[in-house]
Amino acid sequence: MIFLSLVLIIMLVLIDQGIKYFVVSNINLNETFYSFGIGGHNLLSITHVRNTGAAWSILEGKTIFLTAIAVIAIVIVLFLIASGRFKLKLEVVMLSFIIAGGLGNLIDRIRYKEVIDYIRTDFMDFPIFNFADICVVVGAIGFCIAYLIVESFVNRKKRSVVIGSLGDSPNEADNTDEFDILTELSNSSDNKKDSSLESEEN
Repeated sequence: MIFLSLVLIIMLVLIDQGIKYFVVSNINLNETFYSFGIGGHNLLSITHVRNTGAAWSILEGKTIFLTAIAVIAIVIVLFLIASGRFKLKLEVVMLSFIIAGGLGNLIDRIRYKEVIDYIRTDFMDFPIFNFADICVVVGAIGFCIAYLIVESFVNRKKRSVVIGSLGDSPNEADNTDEFDILTELSNSSDNKKDSSLESEEN
C-alpha cells in the first residue's frame, strides 16, 4: 500500500502547488480574482492572502516551530503507513490526504516563510484556506470514519465470526491483510444457517 500512498501524495501535492503557482503568478496580494455567487449573493471567492501561522492565524510568525511540527507529523504518519499497521485501503488513502496537505503547506513555509491561502467563504466569516487545508480536513474526517466505524465493524466480525465460528486461530486472523465487509456479512449469514442446521440435527 505504500506505493499507492506515495502516488496519491505526489498527485495531491502537485495539484496544491499548481494552484498556488497560478495564484502567486496571476493575483496580487489581497486581490480578489474570481467570485462565485447565487442570486446576487457571493458564496466563494479566490482571494490571494498569506498566513504566517496555522489555522485562524494561530502561532502567527512561529514558522520554524510550525515547520518542525509538520515534519515530525509527516514522518510519523509515513512510518505508520509503511509499517502496515493499517489494513484497510481507505485508512491509507485518508492518511495520504493528511500527509499531502501537510507537505503542501510545508513547502510554502520553506519557500515563502508563510502559507499561500486563496479560498474565501463570502457567505460566512471563516479563515481563508487552500487546497492543502481541504486535504487535511478530508483526510482527518475520512480516517476517523474508517478507523472508528469500518475498522470496528471488521474487527468485531473478524473475532466473532471468523475466529469463533470458523475456528481460525487469532494469529491466523491477525495476519489477514484486508477483510471485505460484504464477505463478512455473507459469512455471518452462512454461519447462522449452519448453527440452525446443527440445532435441528441435535
